[in-house]
Parts: sequence; structure tokens; C-alpha cells
Amino acid sequence: MCRCELRATPFVKQCFAVSSVVLNMISYGLTIGYNASLFSELRRTREIPLDIHSESWLASLIGLMLFVGSAVGSLAMETIGRKYTVLLSSVLMICGWISFSLASSFPVLLMGKILQGTSVGIGTNMGSILLGEYSSPRYRGSFIATIPTALLLGTLIAHIFAMFYSWHDISKILLFFSIPGLIAAVFSPESPSFLVTKGRYDECRKVFRWLRGTDEDDELETMIKTDMIAKATKKINKYHLTKIIKNKVTYLLTAFNKREFRIPVIITMHLTAINQFCGSLINDMYALDVHTALYGTNVYMFKVMTSLDTLRLLAALSTVYITRKLERRSMLLIFVSLNIFVNLCLAGHIFARQRDLLPASHMVIGIILHHFQCFIMGTGSLPLLFILNGEIFPLENRGLCGMISSIFCSILMFVNIKSAPYLFSLLGVDGTLCFYALILVYSLIVTFIVLPETKDKTLQEVEDELRGCTTVYVDREEAFELKSGINNLESC
Repeated sequence: MCRCELRATPFVKQCFAVSSVVLNMISYGLTIGYNASLFSELRRTREIPLDIHSESWLASLIGLMLFVGSAVGSLAMETIGRKYTVLLSSVLMICGWISFSLASSFPVLLMGKILQGTSVGIGTNMGSILLGEYSSPRYRGSFIATIPTALLLGTLIAHIFAMFYSWHDISKILLFFSIPGLIAAVFSPESPSFLVTKGRYDECRKVFRWLRGTDEDDELETMIKTDMIAKATKKINKYHLTKIIKNKVTYLLTAFNKREFRIPVIITMHLTAINQFCGSLINDMYALDVHTALYGTNVYMFKVMTSLDTLRLLAALSTVYITRKLERRSMLLIFVSLNIFVNLCLAGHIFARQRDLLPASHMVIGIILHHFQCFIMGTGSLPLLFILNGEIFPLENRGLCGMISSIFCSILMFVNIKSAPYLFSLLGVDGTLCFYALILVYSLIVTFIVLPETKDKTLQEVEDELRGCTTVYVDREEAFELKSGINNLESC
């Protein structure tokens, strides 16, 4: 019995709690990897006839459903709680796989995409927020960095099964990979942050100390006192519909007037642009176009995709270590700058290859650049959005911030997937990569200017800094020290 208690350290308990989110993220990665098998096999067999329009809508539908899922997830997070929202996402994902396993027509495929897209929208809206609420500041960055790792692992698993099974069989296999996330969510505790917003302070203390021990009670008590103050300033009449609507409108207007709300929204919008236009999405959704432009052939496409998936997974795993060593602003500057550089190099390589300006061994150059791009994206451009979203959103408006982030992600994902074929025909793959590089330059500049450093800080400290309270605290401290010095001089 003693040995079991010794093993149940706060870190182990936090690992167990975050496992429900991580396992569901693997399920979301499975849906991304499943697309390659689904569309390539349906093009070949014509088992379910798809024209270019129906295929493009089927591919980009996830972008629209992210919007729906984010709205559902934000409402569910604030009403039924984080735990039951994870359960809802898990159930929808399993229902989506059942739809694919039984599909024999386009409407059933569409239903599967709708269910899974909604599930992904709920999960991506909530995942980084929940991990940030569960974990201690010293582990938070590493835990949140597991999100892109889990997504990439799911993509790799789906691609591996695609080499051996049909899309129908794969959907049945991947169904069982989604069940562990559901089981973990059942046994995970509710988030302390949700409990405190509902005034369940004793239960919040119990869960918080179970997760983190008693060493972080300062953060716990500060969180409770902050919520008490916020509740004391509100006068909400729950019995008049007009009063409720007026309060909701006032809540939105008040939120947008707060610096601690505006700055995170600006940051997450530009981080989402970096995430969507770094090049990862077109590598996954339009692999045939990218590989043909880069190598002049698609013969080795699936072998290269498997290699890239493995490298991206290793890169994401390395992010867990990098987040413990590098500050967030340094990560942003280094990895996004490298992403811009390698995108321009790839564009130059494609331009030169198409004009026979490269030596016969140009495929080796393309492979090196392609793998370097994937490593940079997996290490910095992709995980930064999840890491910082789990750290910068204010407690009072966390659900609203998450919804805005997911809505913007949904819009950009849909625009990216739908516009890529037109950009390929208008600018070529090389011109498209240059266009994406321009988007990254703009987003990097804006984000670097407004982003505060969040590494090794509690969520309350980050929120206070975004609110502009840090300077006030420092000034008061300096004033107190100055006053003490003056008093000492006078006594002398």
C-alpha cells in the first residue's frame, strides 16, 4: 500500500489526468491520416463515385465543422464541465468511425465527416486549455507539447494501416483506437478551474491538491480569491430573458475592452495563421501535387510520406524537451524564421527543377529540404499554437477565447484547403510556398511584438502580465524599497 502511495506523485496523477486529452488527440490524428487512404482508394476503385466538387467538399468539410465543434465545445465547457465535454468529443468520434465502416454512399461518408469534424472542433478548442488547467507550471509546456505529438502519432498509425488494408477495414480498426480516450475521460477528474468558476471551492481545493499536492496552494488560493472578486462585481438577474441577453452582450463588450482578453485573441489569431500556412496542411491534403512538383514523380510518395510522418513525430517529441529549455518567444522567433527560410528554399528548388537548372541528383536535395521543413514544422510552427493557447487565455474568458481561436482555425483551414488547388494552378506550388512565406513573416512580426514570456509562470501570473499588472507590482516594490532606504538614512 505504501509503495502505491509513493508512486502516486503529483506528476503521475497529472499524467493520468492529461491522458484523456492526449488519447483523444491521437484519434484526431487518425482522421487526418485516414484521408489519404480514403480519397486515393475511392479514386482508384470508384466504389463510391466522387467528382471533383464532392471530393473537395468532403476534404474541406472538417474546416466548417471545426466552427460548429468549437461553438458546441465552448458552451459545453462552461455548462457541463471540461470532463463531460471530453466525453462528448470521444462519443462523436466513435460514431464517426462507425459511419465510415458502414458507408456505401456519399451521404453516409458526409455524415461521418460531420461527426468527426465536430469532435475535432470540440477537442482542439478544449485540449490545450484543459492540459494547462490540470498541470503544474513546470510541466505545463511539456504536457501541452504532447498535443501535436499525439496528432502526428495518429496520422502515422493511419498511414501504416493504409499500406495493408482497405478504407472500410481501416475505419473498423481505427474505431478501437478511439475507445481508450473515452475510458480515460470517464475516470479523469473535473478541472479545478471549472469548479472554481461554479463556486465549488471545497471540491476545487480537493481536486487541485490531488493533482498537484500542497506545494502550489498559493496559485489555488489566488485563483479562488480572483473568482470571488469577479463574482462580487456581477449583478445578474437570472429570471428575466431580456436581462440575460443584455448581460451576455455586456459580457462580450466588456471582454473585448479588456487588455488581458484582446492581446491573447490577437496572439492566437496570428499563431493560427502560422499553424495553417506553415506548409503542413498542403503536405497532408495535396501530397500528390506537392510530391510531383518537388520530385518530378509520385512513385515514391507513400514511402516519403511514411518517412515524413516518422520525422514529424520525432520532432514533436523533441518539442517536449525544447519547451523546458527555450523561452516561448525564442522558440517563436527561431523556428518560424527557419520555417520561412525552408519554404523559400523549397520554392527555389521547385522553380529550378522545372527549368532543368539542377543536377541529376536533385531528388536528394528535395528530400533533404522536405524533411527539414517537416522537422521545423513539427518542432515549432505546429506546437506553438497549442502551447501558448494553454497559457495565455484569461480564466474568466477562457471558453470564449478558445471558441474564437477554434473559429479562426476553422476559417483558415477551410480557406487553405479550398484555395490551394487554385493557387497551384495560378502560381504553381513554388509560388504558393512563397505566398505562405509572406503570411508567416507578417504573423511572426505581429506575434513577437505582443507576446509576453510565459515559460515557468503560473496562469495567474501570465494573466496579470497581460492585464498590465506586472509593472504596477514592480513599481510598488521599488517604491517600498526606496521608502525603506529613505527611512534608514533619516534614522542615521
